[in-house]
Amino acid sequence: MLPGDFIAMKLTGEITTSISALSEGIFWDFKENSLSTEIMSYYGFEESVIPYIKEVFSAHGYITKSVADSLGLKAGIPESYKPGDQPNNALSLNVTEPGEVAATAGTSGVIYGVTDNLLSDPQSRDNTFAHVTHTSEQQRLGVLLCINGTGSMNRWIKNLFG
Repeated sequence: MLPGDFIAMKLTGEITTSISALSEGIFWDFKENSLSTEIMSYYGFEESVIPYIKEVFSAHGYITKSVADSLGLKAGIPESYKPGDQPNNALSLNVTEPGEVAATAGTSGVIYGVTDNLLSDPQSRDNTFAHVTHTSEQQRLGVLLCINGTGSMNRWIKNLFG
């Protein structure tokens, strides 16, 4: 369960996931367009451990009365979006179509591009996920490259030139 799935569960009492979330955990088989039986088998997981799979942009549950009361919200608000940080960053920058790229530099440097081609790097230098706009009819994959140490480099430049 990814953090967004866990937080949504705490808010709604419902346990759901998405293809995007499953792909971040390498549990999605893009060639078969289904849960990866190879990964599930390798780790000895039963399919029953995977929650109900919903589209990213759909109601995954509704805020419960007890949670709503404690947060000062109205009960029944739908929880309908819970992607990972980089797919969310790309969406917020309107990076949704093949060939578009989002780049950020903070603690780490991240280059996140969208493609409609199923790609993989044999040396595992990048990761491919189902982007938040991915559907079975229209493949949208996010390819993520993370450059560690970017924050240290930023500090070094600031100290040197700052």
